[in-house]
Amino acid sequence: GFPEVAPRSAIPNFKTTMGAACSRPADAAQAPELVTTAPPAHSNAGVPRAAPTAVPATSGVNARPAALAGEATPAPPAGNASNDERVVEAAAPVAPVVPHSPPRIAIIYYSTYGHIRLLALAVQAGVESAGGKADLLQCAETLPDGVLAKMGAPPKSDDPIVTTDVLAGYDGFLFGLPGRFGMFPAQFKTFWDSTGSLWTKGRLIGKPYGTFFSTGQQGGGQETLGLATVPQMAHHGMMYVPLGYQDPRVFSNSEVHGCSPYGAGTIAGGDGSRMPSELELGVACTQGASFARTAALLAAA
Repeated sequence: GFPEVAPRSAIPNFKTTMGAACSRPADAAQAPELVTTAPPAHSNAGVPRAAPTAVPATSGVNARPAALAGEATPAPPAGNASNDERVVEAAAPVAPVVPHSPPRIAIIYYSTYGHIRLLALAVQAGVESAGGKADLLQCAETLPDGVLAKMGAPPKSDDPIVTTDVLAGYDGFLFGLPGRFGMFPAQFKTFWDSTGSLWTKGRLIGKPYGTFFSTGQQGGGQETLGLATVPQMAHHGMMYVPLGYQDPRVFSNSEVHGCSPYGAGTIAGGDGSRMPSELELGVACTQGASFARTAALLAAA
């Protein structure tokens, strides 16, 4: 039969562990926090300027205008250099001040035994640590209650069931996926198969998404789960934003863990008894923060 799995309450110091997990290690790549309030309309303070770039000054599209923002036209170089060989400093464009609200991220997951939901909570904490807003939404169950009882599945959480009508209001999505024979579960596929109305209207085009996982062991599908989402989301015009190696804990061999460049993850074990470790929760938090920054940049573009 299917084993019972320790409930979340059985994890010691859950809140403390989550807080510690969201503290990045000292050697992790640091990225600036999201700026959710724009500078005054008359100022470009705090807006980064692109570095000057050397480009050839020709009579074509690269020619520098006679006057640009009040700057004097540079004098031609001395000597016999041809026009094509002259190099001038390109104008450093000033990024416009674009007011934008914190990015709204939907964390859409399916969890039978609670592993994915624990990771989802860490991902949510990461999004919020970077100034974003994240909602936990679970996929509707498709298995009968009798089957779930035989599997020893605990009751579902109180998180809302995701519906197609809310998706267009989010700036990005993070998908929590347990492995089912190297693929994502039918409950996740069933939901996305119902998004045809969004597809016909192009409501999700250009929106980013990421993935995090739970598998039985390290060969249980962390890579195939992430890749399996690409064809379906490609039809929506969505962009896959993997975690990469920006958190050095992905490289750690101090313990068996489920994290990879495709996203944070946990190893549940063959009997499902292993719950996410502090390392795995920490990487999930990093992923949430990083994804929030990316979603904010795309939303403000």
